[in-house]
Amino acid sequence: MEEETEMSVSRMNRVYYAARDGMAITLYAMLNDNEPEYSNKLISQKVLQEDGQCCSPFIVAARFGHNKVVKMLLDKFTLDIEQEGRVKFDGYIIEGASALWCAAGVGHLNVVKTLVKAGANVNHPTKTNSTPVRAACFDGRLDIVKYLTDHSANIHIANKHNNTCLMIAAYKGHLDIVSFLLENGADPNEQAQYGETALHFAAECGHCTIVKELLKHGSKMTKNAKNMSPLISAAERARADVVDCLIEHEDVSKEDMIEAYELLGASFANDKDHYCLQKAYTYLHKAMALRYSDPNNIIKKVPGEPIAAYENWREAETVQRLEIIKNNHNAIHMESLTIRERILGRQNPDVPQPVIYRGAVFADNARFDRCIDLWLHALNLRQMNNMSISKDLLRFAQVFSQMIHVGVELKFLQVLNVLEASVVELGRNKKKLIEPEPKEDSDQSISEEIESNITITLYILTILTKLMTLNEKGYDETDIKRAHHLVHKLCALQILWRLVPTWILSIVKEKPPLMQQLLVLPKLFFERKPNCL
Repeated sequence: MEEETEMSVSRMNRVYYAARDGMAITLYAMLNDNEPEYSNKLISQKVLQEDGQCCSPFIVAARFGHNKVVKMLLDKFTLDIEQEGRVKFDGYIIEGASALWCAAGVGHLNVVKTLVKAGANVNHPTKTNSTPVRAACFDGRLDIVKYLTDHSANIHIANKHNNTCLMIAAYKGHLDIVSFLLENGADPNEQAQYGETALHFAAECGHCTIVKELLKHGSKMTKNAKNMSPLISAAERARADVVDCLIEHEDVSKEDMIEAYELLGASFANDKDHYCLQKAYTYLHKAMALRYSDPNNIIKKVPGEPIAAYENWREAETVQRLEIIKNNHNAIHMESLTIRERILGRQNPDVPQPVIYRGAVFADNARFDRCIDLWLHALNLRQMNNMSISKDLLRFAQVFSQMIHVGVELKFLQVLNVLEASVVELGRNKKKLIEPEPKEDSDQSISEEIESNITITLYILTILTKLMTLNEKGYDETDIKRAHHLVHKLCALQILWRLVPTWILSIVKEKPPLMQQLLVLPKLFFERKPNCL
């Protein structure tokens, strides 16, 4: 019985790989030797791959564009043309993809024609409600988009996030498809789940010609859920040509122009991919000059409250003040970070990333004090807005390790603040695992994040314990009590960990007071259970 099963699996794999590699004659020979019912089962049986893809020989043949194989399977055997699989597409895992969706998404027009002629549903959606025509829009295949629409494909069907075909084409920069969709009735002012329009996507990606095309067809400058217009979205991403285009083609108020130029300059000063201090100063100066362009109606700046992480920087309020700091790089950096946070607001998820980048630059120059100040601010912003801080915690563990390696003194309070954030994050992780949110996050990905966060938390706790062991009397009693409280809180979460790292066992030999509290609850952290999460 076991040998028969092994032979069956072996044959199934051979059928699958023959279909994947386009070996139509070999595949037919393998299938034709069997009973029809068994052959039909073989070509519809899903095969799980190491990279997570799971689909049948029929779907994989369509995915790789083997039209002869697809035709042969349809002509000679009985199969469900609407069968679904799990495929990888441009780095994304797609659940519920049909053979037609795969062929359209990868750009195999001949296979698309074969499947449509055989009766495939041109609007068959994936689990996220993505249709074959949407997949073709993503890939930039106008020929496939036209063919599918000629055969009743609906270009107005949005995915589960209400993201339309027009939006994805605008995002990917496919001007010909954008024009085709607009000419065929696509609504340029349709809004996605969080209020974005096609104009938002084109603007933030820097597709100036598409921005002009959308404006020509009546696209409006609406704001999304983050209170950002396409103009502000372009400025935040340092898309200078799009900012100029929108200001030129739209009726933009002077106040909006000033805000856009300020944000554009601020973005150039702290954007990893578009960093340019000369452009930063140029646009900051342009915005300031606009404020004073009409002596009878000066638009004065209303600065926000000083932020400690930005050295309590006060924004320049006059052209003269801005000109004084022109050649002071640090001043321009802090000015720009302050401007970004004022314009975008602390609730905007785009605010932390440039702060992290500026901190990383400080770390590269061994300015760990400034790095940690900025990263703590970014961490607090993320956590305040219920964003994952798993990468932030790893970043802190790395910089703390680097500081220890080069002999730079660690501040107890800074490590304590990171520990507190990690305990809060683990609490949220546990809640998410118990009460999953209706998102794409799988139980496995949440579990993996918990594993990572536990490891980092214990590493940070180890550092904190070592600091207390070496210099307990040198720290404020309130902070010591806070550290003990956090350990109690951590243990109370009762999060199980699958494996015991050897370094954890080595650090508890001396059993300092803080670590002893962990040892009284060994089950919570060190119990070996294969599926405890």
